[in-house]
Amino acid sequence: MKSLVLMFFVGMAGAQEKQVPKAVPLPRPVPSLHPQREVRDPDAPAARTVTDTKDGISFQLPKAWNLNYKDGEVSTYRLDARTAPRRIQLRTVASLAFNPYPLSTFAGAMFYLGVIPRSTVAECAAQTTTKPAKPLPPATFAGMTFRRGEDEHGKICTEARDVAYTTMRGTSCVRFDMAVNTFCGPEVSGAEDMTDAQLGAIFKRMEDILETVKFGR
Repeated sequence: MKSLVLMFFVGMAGAQEKQVPKAVPLPRPVPSLHPQREVRDPDAPAARTVTDTKDGISFQLPKAWNLNYKDGEVSTYRLDARTAPRRIQLRTVASLAFNPYPLSTFAGAMFYLGVIPRSTVAECAAQTTTKPAKPLPPATFAGMTFRRGEDEHGKICTEARDVAYTTMRGTSCVRFDMAVNTFCGPEVSGAEDMTDAQLGAIFKRMEDILETVKFGR
């Protein structure tokens, strides 16, 4: 009887020794269960009329936009507008003064006005068709028809989006750029990728500005 009991315990010990602990899987990042929060537009800076006195071009800038007149103060124009010719004269840079989607990968939005004097219709149009630009159908804003071209680029993910709008005014090519910059999402930064609807809403803000453009002369 004792030998049977001894054999039982020995067998149990052997079974326990053969048990191999299961590997615990490492946690993986998952999409947030909380919807991205949208922030209301601040009241400052105040809305204003922006006028380029040299060419008589004006537009209405809504509240919550900063305004600058030189590249480098709030932007890197040459990185955003890669298809702009070297001789373009950058006149104004408007930048969104806040982040409407603070949980997202949104990094900034820029509305640029540039002028290329002594340009031809063909040269003006080529800015929206020459690589890396991808041509888009023409669009009408403020009663004027603009040729359009889009450009997207980035090292790890799509980090820069720019849509160029060009139209002739006399012998000058007038170019507006709408640029949206982002950084990489959950796998890199932990932030949530901007949705197509959010990107569309940012571009709609800038199209609304373009709708107010006037040529004084």
